[in-house]
Amino acid sequence: MEGSNGTSLGAEEFTNTFRGWNASTPREIPIVHWVIMSISPLGFVENSFLLWFLCFRMRRNPFTVYITHLSIADISLLFCIFILSIDYALDYELSSGYYYTIISLSVTFLFGYNTGLYLLTAISVERCLSVLYPLWYRCQRPKHQSAFVCALLWALSCLVTLMEYAMCIDSRGQGQSRGDCRAVIIFIAVLSFLVFTPLMVVSSTILVVKIRKNTWTSHSSKLYLVIMVSIIIFLIFAMPMRLLYLLYYEYWPTSGNLHHISLLFSTINSSTNPLIYFFVGSSKKKRFKESLKVVLTRAFKDEVQARRQEDRGNAITMETAV
Repeated sequence: MEGSNGTSLGAEEFTNTFRGWNASTPREIPIVHWVIMSISPLGFVENSFLLWFLCFRMRRNPFTVYITHLSIADISLLFCIFILSIDYALDYELSSGYYYTIISLSVTFLFGYNTGLYLLTAISVERCLSVLYPLWYRCQRPKHQSAFVCALLWALSCLVTLMEYAMCIDSRGQGQSRGDCRAVIIFIAVLSFLVFTPLMVVSSTILVVKIRKNTWTSHSSKLYLVIMVSIIIFLIFAMPMRLLYLLYYEYWPTSGNLHHISLLFSTINSSTNPLIYFFVGSSKKKRFKESLKVVLTRAFKDEVQARRQEDRGNAITMETAV
């Protein structure tokens, strides 16, 4: 019974963190929270349709593999935040079964968030390498590199999320050492703000500089614009939430309103990606008139990869002629 009570206490504190309110004070549902409940199902449908399209209607290239996995991460995040928003609105009381449901959804939310950060970094770094070392990208890049990198990033995200849950969420009700949580916080902060975010920003900056020095005809693909806009949106809308979570674990005072706004921003970030692909890939003169397949193919077209396939085709043709 004692362990069960401790577990319930840990769940209550963490779910209150997600909700941004304290159970001992009168609760009012903020307008921001209703906006979250309105946006998250729309984003879920957008990403689900995009995922279906990428899996069954389009030819794959290294970039679409990353986008497919990013859509899965966004879907999991949006689904969890929608269910948790309903829970917040209905204000259920904690029970043993309810605890595990809420904790599972909250941890899955963090899992999707972490994976999105890691995948966007991988996309940015790979596109940067394709510009800096085009010969390597066209001739020596492993065929299944994107799938392998995605698998590693999912595994890393799973490890980080489980560490955060075991040391900083579940441990709140188990009397474990706060030093273990602090060590995990430092590890996540270093990984997020000193490794992945700088890699994303530096590679994106290099990408922009290299492209501006060259003529846009050699990099006419809208793929670069898709990457730039997606990263900017992520840095503006998604990064504040991770910072607030880390501050909470250290018991720093955080505003409930700021927490709600950070959740809203994270929801907007995950819901916006399909819209970015659509508006960047669509033609201004034919917007809403072209088929979705044409629009997405234009947005995700990998010029370097297409050139690589063209070179292979020419080589085969020359061998046949000889």
